[in-house]
Amino acid sequence: MHHAQTQLSRRAPAGHAHWQRGVDLTSRSDWRGAIEAFEHATREAPKDVVYWVNLANAYRRSGDTVQAVASAARALDLEPEHALALQITADCHLQAHRYADAVAVYERLERSGVRDCDLLVNHGAMLQALRRHTEAIGKFLEAAALKPDHVQAHAMMSTSFRDLGLKREAVECLKTVLALKPQNLQALSHESYEKRHICDWKDLDADVASLTQQLQTAPSGLARIATVFGLLSLPIDPALLLVAARGEALVPALAVTPLAPVAPAERMGARIRVGYLSYDFHEHPVSQLLVEVLEQRDRSQFDLVLYSHGPDDDSRVRHRLKAATDDFVDLRGLTDRQAAERIRGDRIDLLIDLQGHTRGQRLAILAQRPAPVQAAFLGYPGSTGADYIDYIVGDPLVTPIELAGHYSEKLAQLPLCFQPNGRWRPLPQPMTRQEAGLPDDAFVMCAFNHTYKILPEAFDAWCAVLREIPHAVLWLKETNGQLRSCVHAEAAARGVAPERIVFAQNVAFDAHFSRLALADVFVDTWPYNAHTTASDALWAGVPVVTLYQNSFASRVAASVLNAAGIAELAVETVDDYQRALLALASDPALLQTYRNHLQTQRMTLPLFDSQRYVREFEHLLARMVQRFRAGLPPDHLLASQP
Repeated sequence: MHHAQTQLSRRAPAGHAHWQRGVDLTSRSDWRGAIEAFEHATREAPKDVVYWVNLANAYRRSGDTVQAVASAARALDLEPEHALALQITADCHLQAHRYADAVAVYERLERSGVRDCDLLVNHGAMLQALRRHTEAIGKFLEAAALKPDHVQAHAMMSTSFRDLGLKREAVECLKTVLALKPQNLQALSHESYEKRHICDWKDLDADVASLTQQLQTAPSGLARIATVFGLLSLPIDPALLLVAARGEALVPALAVTPLAPVAPAERMGARIRVGYLSYDFHEHPVSQLLVEVLEQRDRSQFDLVLYSHGPDDDSRVRHRLKAATDDFVDLRGLTDRQAAERIRGDRIDLLIDLQGHTRGQRLAILAQRPAPVQAAFLGYPGSTGADYIDYIVGDPLVTPIELAGHYSEKLAQLPLCFQPNGRWRPLPQPMTRQEAGLPDDAFVMCAFNHTYKILPEAFDAWCAVLREIPHAVLWLKETNGQLRSCVHAEAAARGVAPERIVFAQNVAFDAHFSRLALADVFVDTWPYNAHTTASDALWAGVPVVTLYQNSFASRVAASVLNAAGIAELAVETVDDYQRALLALASDPALLQTYRNHLQTQRMTLPLFDSQRYVREFEHLLARMVQRFRAGLPPDHLLASQP
């Protein structure tokens, strides 16, 4: 009897053998096998919390976040404050971009007494994604209090300060990051970008030199985030911008496994199925530019699916987008793998990314190759650097073939202008200059670009005109409350009094065009031009003077002006730029000629002819797909070719 009791006490717990097998399979990353083993263990011992947690983790690692959350929930039923089960649940919500659900789990973890720097930073990141920035900053500060040298806490805190309009505070956070990691390319590019939001140019030359040196010496094939979007507005060689873009595009690619390739024989239908992927299917310039094109598509030749992974603002433009499409798919709540599989299941022939390296991007979806042909368009003015994106849509001015070396993608050119425009903008209504805070008799130079695009070279030219033309004023958009002091200091250093600069506040969309029409000329920036804003100005009847260089972002306004019939206002040198402004300021008849052209020809200019654009755009999309169906690799599709 005594011997039997001893043997019983040594017997392994129920399910232990299956659990041990699952652990062994986990060590070999055999997640499907581990899931099967752990499921056996939970059936034999359904009240063993360890088995459920291991099963949840195996499901999570396999990519099945739904079953992972369900298994973790069983563990939490048994032990409501089990830290690892809560962490797995939060991570699954993060992977599926369910930020509010993740926040709820992090709050539960913290109530249970868990105090961990990384978890606090993740909690802050989820609050940040929900644009609850003040709360996010609180979490980052808690993390930094526990671990003052936690680089990510300071870096993430800078983003929330930025979005609250507190640019100086954002810069201070980034200075801390650089003190901790002096060669951090992302922090250096981000810091420079934030300083330019308030026109703080004191260290600009040194920043550009350091960024250039780091990009020149970057090892080939290095995956790292360089905040490449912030580099577009700096005087950096486009070849180096491509180096930064390649490194950034590689980060999501290394985290995923591509889906099986699609054979041309599988996609030989008469119709072409086109999908658009974007965070910005709401009240946003990308959607405003695109919606009329989608509404006028050839439904006999093209099926259209929009894949949205951004917020639903219930706006008029979002409802128009939904009405224009065959299917509108909300990808929120899906992991990148699940989203890619959904697109593959929809048999999309051509997937068009509207995001590139901008906020909200999900390049990890495209890195899995859900569609046989993938293209970049409209949302990001430069090469993505991604070998999983085949084409970039441009035109002969924005993406000339002689600059093809600046792009990882093949060039797909529209014949006139890549930017879609229609006649959807409201017409300017009567408004007085006094209502806009402008002098009645002034020559008004409007510079409504985001202030991070303004560099000293452009500001020098504007101030030179202000000194030459006593009745001229510069009209800037006040993008944040910390801008004025730097602008006034820079103007004073150039002999310009502060009253010669007028700041404009944000106004309602319709009022924007009425106010914009009060300007005499729109003065552009470089190397990052006005894009949608340039077309806005032309629609309002205001001529644009721009300077173009070799990058995509620096050539958009030239393309827009060409399509508006006033290509001569796009120049190549600063001297010519300044001369063009002085000519318009000193010759009212010349200025009126341009204004009359824009105002009287508004409804017939090619720039605003969406029907023409749709025909040309759909022909270009068909060429991309036809090459694939013919078994040919992607190649440059030039406007000069049939």
